[in-house]
Amino acid sequence: KDLVDFALNSLGLGQVIDTIQALGTDYWNQIKQIATQLLFAGQQIWQQATVVFQQLVADLQNHATDALPLVVQAIGQLTALVGQSGKRDLVDFALNSLGLGQAIDTIQALGTDYWNQIKQIATQLLFAGQQIWQQATVVFQQLVADLQNHATDALPLVVQAIGQLTALVGQSGKRDLVDFALNSLGLGQVIDTIQALGTDYWNQIKQIATQLLFAGQQIWQQATVVFQQLVADLQNHATDALPLVVQAIGQLTA
Repeated sequence: KDLVDFALNSLGLGQVIDTIQALGTDYWNQIKQIATQLLFAGQQIWQQATVVFQQLVADLQNHATDALPLVVQAIGQLTALVGQSGKRDLVDFALNSLGLGQAIDTIQALGTDYWNQIKQIATQLLFAGQQIWQQATVVFQQLVADLQNHATDALPLVVQAIGQLTALVGQSGKRDLVDFALNSLGLGQVIDTIQALGTDYWNQIKQIATQLLFAGQQIWQQATVVFQQLVADLQNHATDALPLVVQAIGQLTA
């Protein structure tokens, strides 16, 4: 205990201990464990961690009522710093903090692509700031609830959640989101054909695909049928692409 106290005090945490303890023993134990590991992590990591802790103390003093996301993010960043045990601890921590524990099996069953995207997003969120973390938590809570009620229709639910979350963390821009939407809708193999009709039609398709990520499960499934038909038609009648794309855009806009 003396060692833990020394680490916490050296990192300047003394004045926010009560706030962190009030969040529960899980978070408090992680902070203590990280603080102790830092004593043995070398000067460079110690200095980087000190900056994270100073920011945490300042944030907690300004936003004590929103302590949880602040502490969660700090733990994530610190785990990444001391994480000699590898990235997996960080991913697990992010997933559990977002309440995904109970839906992991369902998401994994959809394949590694979707699971890897969820893991990547969850980890990015630890570094995305308090506001985005809280917005993302709402999306994840909705996803967990939906998956528990409609586990057989998991795919469109997960696809939409990934789309919404990518938009939230999307520092890399909107393009990732558009690409994800197009690929999820199975359009990858006819992109060249649609692009050849000109930017007007292509932009409309991209806009519709992105909007669909936020349109709800039922509309997503209806739209998927329209896109599947369009892909099949374009592969059979590529020379008559224009009226086919125009009709699809009409149906999807409706």
